[in-house]
Formats: sequence, structure tokens, C-alpha cells
Amino acid sequence: MSRVHCMAGKPRITDEQYEDLYREALLCLGEILEVGSPFDRPDGIRVCSVDGVLLDDDQVLERWWGSLAQKIKRQHRARVQSGPL
Repeated sequence: MSRVHCMAGKPRITDEQYEDLYREALLCLGEILEVGSPFDRPDGIRVCSVDGVLLDDDQVLERWWGSLAQKIKRQHRARVQSGPL
């Protein structure tokens, strides 16, 4: 994964990279568990059924990426908060 740096020099994850990591998590989880298709709840939160439990994006990332999920989320939020590149 290539990283994009913000003006402060901290790495950021683009929306596309975030989606790739999310989709990879679902694909890999689908190899060992039953995974449904992601959908948006009425409140706008994306969820996906993983082994019969509805998980939001953060939970999907944590389920597959473990401790790396915190770094992924932090770098993506830094990107979202700083605005488009």
C-alpha cells in the first residue's frame, strides 16, 4: 500500500485505500466465516453481517486486522479531517 503524506508529514490513507482494506477484510473473513453484503442502515452507518452478527466498518476492520485496525482508522480519519488531497 502506498501512503500519502499530509503537510505535517504524518501518513494518511486515502478513501480508496481504506475501501481496499475494508474489502480485503471482508474477503478474508468470508474464507473462514459466513459474510453477507455490506449495506447502509437508515442512520447511514454501513454494516455487514459477519457470522450472523452485524458489524460496522470499525468492527470489520478490527475483526480481520486486529491491532492494525487502530492505525488504519487513525490514518484514514486524519485524511478525512484534513480534506481532499
